[in-house]
Amino acid sequence: MQTPLSAPRGGAKLYRLGAGEAMKRRRPVAHWFKGLALGLALLLGAAACAEPGRASGPALWRLADEDSEIWLFGTVHMLPPDLDWRTDRIDAAFTGADWVMFETDTEGPAQDRLRALFLERGFDRTGPPLSAQLAPEDRARLQRAARRFGLNAAALEPMRPWFAAVQLSIAYVQAQGQAAESGVDTILNAEANRRGIPRRYFETAEQQIGFLADLPPDAERTFLTSTLNEIEADAGDIQALDAAWVSGDTQTLARLLSESMADAGPDVRRVLITERNARWAGEIETLLAGEGRIFIAVGAAHLIGDDSVIALLRARGHTIEGP
Repeated sequence: MQTPLSAPRGGAKLYRLGAGEAMKRRRPVAHWFKGLALGLALLLGAAACAEPGRASGPALWRLADEDSEIWLFGTVHMLPPDLDWRTDRIDAAFTGADWVMFETDTEGPAQDRLRALFLERGFDRTGPPLSAQLAPEDRARLQRAARRFGLNAAALEPMRPWFAAVQLSIAYVQAQGQAAESGVDTILNAEANRRGIPRRYFETAEQQIGFLADLPPDAERTFLTSTLNEIEADAGDIQALDAAWVSGDTQTLARLLSESMADAGPDVRRVLITERNARWAGEIETLLAGEGRIFIAVGAAHLIGDDSVIALLRARGHTIEGP
């Protein structure tokens, strides 16, 4: 989805970098529908002190032909409010675009549809409660995580495992000082609206929610288990991911994401990353066959690694500037 990222691993990091734009719009259980600020889906340190207008910064790629220019920017769906990631190059590519493409629409009327989808597909009020679906050690981790984040454990019981994993991921990332309002997608979407830059989207809200809601039951539980393990390990990878992302260190980012994806399970990687990357690469080729300047902003997890959108396009013979 607008798809957080060794331990901790699993849902929290996937959510921030690639799980889905719709997901970042969720809040902890106590604030279910307090607006929608989503994906699954990265740090402070010295990188956060970089100055505006610096030449380095998050990775940016460029693909062009005679009458088309496409910029690809890997985003992070939640970030610390004081993290400075803007560069002159990013700003020039964004403001010079004829239109901008995001993962999905999370603004205006789309918010109501997202709320309905979370209620429809995130809960199972007829089946066994969440805790009854988990191994004893995971039940204990779930209770500890609920206490840690001030969540009502009883409110988690009717949730499906995938939705509980998303809720806990968001609570965990927020506890690390991250905010959806500071996420790259949220900022760029609002700026595009202010500037009157047309916006388009790769996916519908139904598709984004369906990636996790349609997982096999065992894969759902694996996703929740990996999220609970990540929360308990609490090894500071959120900060490491942010530092790698804001400095354009795609090799470190790819390594950390690969570890995270391995823990989340093959089904999660397939639906959140592999299959979507293949579809998007095809759509980008279609865009290239047209004309105009396009700025594409999607979760960073989709633009790095051996099966990334960038790697797929290069394998198809396209020359792409960037790491």
